[in-house]
Amino acid sequence: MAAAMSNNAQIGIAVGVIIFIILFFKLIIAFIKFCFRHPILFIILLLCGGLGFAFNFLLGGAVILAALVGGVVFMLLNGFDN
Repeated sequence: MAAAMSNNAQIGIAVGVIIFIILFFKLIIAFIKFCFRHPILFIILLLCGGLGFAFNFLLGGAVILAALVGGVVFMLLNGFDN
């Protein structure tokens, strides 16, 4: 499959993966900081299920943002091939 993709597609996918990895680790670090800064609120959210919803919502946002950035890079690289 990698041999069938163009160079621009590989670059676009690589940029998307890098953006996702950066955003994922920033999300994990932000949740750890939140746990230590607001322990009472963290326990309430943990018991009520809101913490898992918030994490999944933000993780979905990171995936969407990484896909958009990778797609924009692919379109920019592909647009200048004329």
